[in-house]
Amino acid sequence: MNTDIKQILNALPDLALLVRDQCVVFCNNAGCNMLGYDNSGNDNPLPVIDLVDVEYHYVFNDIWQGLLESGKTDFPLKIVGFNNKKHEVMFYADSVVEAEQNTIILYGKDFSLAKKNAAALVESEISQRILKDAALSFLCICDDNGISYMNPAGLKLLEGSDEEDVLGKAFSTFVHPDYKSVFNKDFKLLSDETQAFPLKLVGLKGGALRVEMFVSKFRHGGRSAYLIEAKDINDLLLRQEELLRIQGVLKKKVAERTQELSQEIKARIKAQKTVEHMTYHDALTGLGNRIQFVHAVDQHPSLFKGGEACEDTKYCAVLVMDLDHFKDLNDIFGHETGDQLLRKIADLLKEELIPGAHLARLGGDEFALMLPIEEKVDAEYCAQRLLMRMGKAFFLSGNEVYSGCSVGIAIGPEHGRTATELLGHAEMALYQAKHKGRSTYTFFDSGLKKNLEESSRLEHLLRAALDKNEFELYYQPQIELQTGRLVGAEALIRWHSSDGMVSPDRFIPIAEKTGLIDPITDWVMTTACTQAKEWQNILPGIRVAVNLSAVSFRQVDFVHKVAEVLEFTQVSPGCLELEITETAIMADFREADRILNSLAELGVHLAIDDFGTGYSSLSYLKRFPVDKLKIDKSFVLKLDQNQDDAAITAAIISMAHAMGTKVLAEGVEEKSHMLFLKDRGCEEAQGYFFAKPMPAEEFLLWCTHERTGGFKAITG
Repeated sequence: MNTDIKQILNALPDLALLVRDQCVVFCNNAGCNMLGYDNSGNDNPLPVIDLVDVEYHYVFNDIWQGLLESGKTDFPLKIVGFNNKKHEVMFYADSVVEAEQNTIILYGKDFSLAKKNAAALVESEISQRILKDAALSFLCICDDNGISYMNPAGLKLLEGSDEEDVLGKAFSTFVHPDYKSVFNKDFKLLSDETQAFPLKLVGLKGGALRVEMFVSKFRHGGRSAYLIEAKDINDLLLRQEELLRIQGVLKKKVAERTQELSQEIKARIKAQKTVEHMTYHDALTGLGNRIQFVHAVDQHPSLFKGGEACEDTKYCAVLVMDLDHFKDLNDIFGHETGDQLLRKIADLLKEELIPGAHLARLGGDEFALMLPIEEKVDAEYCAQRLLMRMGKAFFLSGNEVYSGCSVGIAIGPEHGRTATELLGHAEMALYQAKHKGRSTYTFFDSGLKKNLEESSRLEHLLRAALDKNEFELYYQPQIELQTGRLVGAEALIRWHSSDGMVSPDRFIPIAEKTGLIDPITDWVMTTACTQAKEWQNILPGIRVAVNLSAVSFRQVDFVHKVAEVLEFTQVSPGCLELEITETAIMADFREADRILNSLAELGVHLAIDDFGTGYSSLSYLKRFPVDKLKIDKSFVLKLDQNQDDAAITAAIISMAHAMGTKVLAEGVEEKSHMLFLKDRGCEEAQGYFFAKPMPAEEFLLWCTHERTGGFKAITG
């Protein structure tokens, strides 16, 4: 039995039983105290029917059958503990709990004690009222000559003010006419009565009163006389009626309190169900959460070691899906629209469910789907369907929104025998799918795990690299093709780690993912501007180009940071050129327009890097204050081999000139490349044909050597 379930049940103040096959397998502490039951020494399960009062056996059997059919019910029941104490309990039963299979949890609240307390309250109220309202005694001595004595209480009841008002008068004088026939018996006969009899009297002022009278014979003054004892029941009858009314009110209060207790039990059960639902479900979409998903996956037959999987569920496929560019969507349309999209996607994913499948929202924009499959290709088919359906537009708050996705897949038991392993491996595959360019799916393999471990190791080393001064800037010359003049240098970061030189292609993505790209970008800009300041007298007019990460470009205070670097290094703004990729600009062109115009106001030069590899809109591109387009090297490297690349390159040059923008070509490695670009009016170029990236000292030596006439010779 799950230890966490036991701990949760033991924390409850009321009875809780775990029942499997109609036998109690666990009773919480509150239940043991109520029933006098001991969990520790009972190896044999206790039939739950043994706890039910005999008179309620047939009720329990009907309830149990209904529970099996509906899954949940609540009912009152009388149970008998091992201490022979009986309890009236309001039960709530639930067959859907995070415990072992075929196990039902019974929650119960004892309201028999409340009924006893209420009944005792009624008795106490009545008793106190009766004692409080006891009638006064009426004493009178009379004989054949009339009344010879009457006590003050009797005189007061007969409305007399002085004893002389009643002495000598026959007692029958005070008997009400309606009761004359009853009182016609003589005193001797009345004295033989063993019980008091009711009588109605009339006072001296005409007031009527009811009494209970008892007559006894005795000797008084040497002769026989009769002692009349009477109790005023006129007020007592009224008070009895009041007491009956009070008793009715109290009984009503008992019933109301009993109803309140019942409602309290139901409210607590409902609250427990709400807490349980919140524990295992996502509040936004209503889907299961990670906890529920892990439990569902761990129960899949294919993951049981040594167990036999069902014929139609040979494998357990775990697919983790993450939306592409969801953060950008939130930033553009707002979080409310983002939440609408998540709910829409949850509904869409529900349509993909098959019997035995489970769906969950893991958090943020990440969803998980577990499918029982017979062949691995079934998981691939599901991933393809998800990509296809997620590629279509969603209409939210009057906006047409597109949000593709990436999918990572892990297959159990091949990729793990626990939900934790499968989820972790599926998320590794998801990360790889995003790294491949998004809107695709990837299966987990052992190589992914090795890559992730390597990335984790590099991240650890990268965090210490700035403090250890392990970074260095290399500079690659940028040549003006028509004159052969050196016009600039692109600053390229290099990392000399303890493991040796690490390629930027390896550590830059890790830096972007972990947030380390911001301090690295700050260091690169500061170092490059400091170097440009030193070169201003030696290499007049040279510009240093710095690549910007899309993450850094979107920083709220990025423009302010650039201004601070210029102020700190005292370099002329015209000596700094910032390069941002076409894709980063078009991700949010309105924000990009604001940032680029702010940078232009500082006086720095702006270039669009890797132009031709993204999807930009010329109608927006021409609005940006861009000084230069950099043709991606993937087009330049194949100018001699691919006519399409040559045509695209020529078109980019022509288009840039039409917009009044210069062009720089990257990756120029052959003289034929240089001549092609020069003939078509490309202003600038860089690449191994001119020089490779070099440390600052080596770059300066190269410039000194080439200044003797080498630049002109290169482009001549």
